[in-house]
Amino acid sequence: LALVQIQAATTPVPKMWMLTIGSAAHEGSWGLARSARAEASLPVHCIDGAATAALEQLQALAEPEAMLRAAACLVPRLVGAREGAHATIVPAASAHLVTGGTGGLGLLTARWLSQRGAARALALVSRSGVLARITAGDWAGVRATEVQTRVQRCDTAEVAHVGRLVAHVAASAVWHAAGVLADGVLPGQTAEALARVYAPKAHGAWALHGAFGTAVVRTHALFSSVAALLGGAGQANYSAANTCLDALASRLRACARASTSVQWGAWAEVGMAARGAAAERTERMAAMEAASGLARIGLGQGLGALHAAVLPQAPSLVGVVPVQW
Repeated sequence: LALVQIQAATTPVPKMWMLTIGSAAHEGSWGLARSARAEASLPVHCIDGAATAALEQLQALAEPEAMLRAAACLVPRLVGAREGAHATIVPAASAHLVTGGTGGLGLLTARWLSQRGAARALALVSRSGVLARITAGDWAGVRATEVQTRVQRCDTAEVAHVGRLVAHVAASAVWHAAGVLADGVLPGQTAEALARVYAPKAHGAWALHGAFGTAVVRTHALFSSVAALLGGAGQANYSAANTCLDALASRLRACARASTSVQWGAWAEVGMAARGAAAERTERMAAMEAASGLARIGLGQGLGALHAAVLPQAPSLVGVVPVQW
């Protein structure tokens, strides 16, 4: 973060290359770079691979991101995903663990699972363990079903807390929707804000992964953000944290374990972009989305995409955002 801020303050702006060597721990730097490019048009290039090979590619590389594998140079591209046939996600007798479960998107997921008959029991987890008044409708929808539902308090950033939670909840499906925002323009971003956003999102995902260990998890959905896919102006910390989720999902899938990271765009009616925001911030976000050719996700669109994203044949990384490009 400090190096990118120095780059942004330097005239003329120098090129920067970020070299990572195959470790998911460094993926957050790629998200940070995407936001730096989106917000300030900074020439930040990311290369993953052996140092010698990367140095040979620096000057010739026209892409902002590349992964060097053997003799191949791999670059990211968007590919349209086709929705699969409708099927039960997880056996109906299973228990589901939803982090960020008292927030808009977490509670919407719980309501969707309960109404589909896909869950016998639901554990809705949040740091406060308190339901927000704005989520009363979704909570009523969950309670109206026969699913055993309980709200539990747990700080997902704390490994010990997560360990106790997982030992207590015999879950076979995990939906990691925990997260906080600490938006700010790149020059004003701080290590403290970065740590605050990383805590529930990235550290929480790794804590859950560690707590489950080798236990069989039939569905493992990580709720990432379009900020990780495209970069987000004013959201360098959020982009970085969510890119860590994307890397974890890819790593687990490579080990033949269930995992999908869903890069959500902004929802029209639920989620952090829709709730509790000041009018000025909401208008600013809407203007940025329109300028980028992005639109808000409708309720039916989002739930349909969620179902498709967690089917076994879906890729490990799925972006969900209406676009007009």
